[in-house]
Amino acid sequence: MTDYFKRKRTELLAVQNKIKTHVQTDNENALRASYMVSYLIAQKGEAHTIAETFIKPCLIDIATCMLDEKFAKQLSTIPLSNNTVARRIADLATNVEQTLVSIIKYRKCALQMDESTDVAGLAILLVFVRYENIHSFEEDLLFCRPLLSNTTGVQIFGLLDGFFTENKIPWTNCIDVCTDGAKAMVGATAGAVAKIKEKSKEIRSSHCILHRHALAMKTMPFSLKNVMDDAIKIINFIKSRPLKSRLFKILCDDMGSLHSTLLFHTEVRWLSRGKALTRLMELRTEVLSFLMDHNVTLGEIMNDVTRLCQFSYLADIFSKMNELSLSLQGRTMTIFDASHKVSAFKRKIDYWAQCTTKGKFECFPIMQAFLEENDEQVSTNIVNEIIEHLKQLKNSFEQYFPADREVLLKDHEWVLNPFSVCMKPSSLSSSDYERLIDLTSDLTLKSSFNSNSYAEFWLNLKDKS
Repeated sequence: MTDYFKRKRTELLAVQNKIKTHVQTDNENALRASYMVSYLIAQKGEAHTIAETFIKPCLIDIATCMLDEKFAKQLSTIPLSNNTVARRIADLATNVEQTLVSIIKYRKCALQMDESTDVAGLAILLVFVRYENIHSFEEDLLFCRPLLSNTTGVQIFGLLDGFFTENKIPWTNCIDVCTDGAKAMVGATAGAVAKIKEKSKEIRSSHCILHRHALAMKTMPFSLKNVMDDAIKIINFIKSRPLKSRLFKILCDDMGSLHSTLLFHTEVRWLSRGKALTRLMELRTEVLSFLMDHNVTLGEIMNDVTRLCQFSYLADIFSKMNELSLSLQGRTMTIFDASHKVSAFKRKIDYWAQCTTKGKFECFPIMQAFLEENDEQVSTNIVNEIIEHLKQLKNSFEQYFPADREVLLKDHEWVLNPFSVCMKPSSLSSSDYERLIDLTSDLTLKSSFNSNSYAEFWLNLKDKS
């Protein structure tokens, strides 16, 4: 009799465990699916309600059609309500923040800060962090928080210091702070950088290379500034009214144009000058036709060969600046790479000025194509305007990217290829140079250097030491 009840008890426990395992697996899978959907919603920036009102019904309908009711019922158990998705996204964000904080707590890092105001008038502080992670350098958003009242250096530092204190990140881990050069950031006494340096004397500061590039490209002779203003007037005349935009699109479609819309120029968007002017030149025939029917005054500008020649030059030069701006961005970009690109651009400016002086414009492809298409010669006035603009541009780059910084970097260029060093660099002490000799005499390390980037090489070497 005892054996009978023991056997029945065993059978009952087996059934319970089977049900428990099945239910637990389904719940875990539903939970994982809920987080995955929430993650995708956060990535796309969609409303949280889209999960329950659109995604889930679609999944159930697809399962019903392609599989059966059983799978559809399983999908219906996935929690995707508005509040649930919000919690999931908050959990994911918290996990990412905790992971990032746990890394920079124990490693050196560099910060980049920027304060800006959004379309709703809310002042926001963005802080990015760059740090060493295993065998590469990583770059992530550290935090994005609103400045509720003033946007002074004290307020900015208070928000940043509060984050460091809250997460127990030592200020000694921060080795550099990069800013946009605004007074609130770099003020001598009350600036955010000055307050940060009070926390650690070892911290260095730098002016963002992209901001310096944007400031350098603002320089323009008055005559070309008027040309730029005319181009913006023409673009705004067509783009400012929906009806005009629709009519212009119809015209472009009828003429078989490659594009059907012009592009706005926005001062705070650094790439917009080159893009807007290039598009204007590509659609110049369509724009002329449209303006002659709607605004003869602006139409006369687009029918002026001299003005179109100036438009084409500006489109070329700003497109070249856009290429430089884009090349200065990226997670793998280093100060050496950026310095070399800026140095090359300075030399290109000199070359463009020499070509313009000789009446050769093949370095400006849009302008060259326009001249060949219309069989035109560039007037002396326009040549002088271009040369003047290029001189001002070169002076601006010299101002924002001074040669003494390039000399300072050259003293550290042994980092790029330590195996090519034959004499002691001035930036190294005698003991450091002796260690460099030992390093460069190791054939195994030389092989490792040839198969990796210089950043990866030094990071791997640091891990071995």
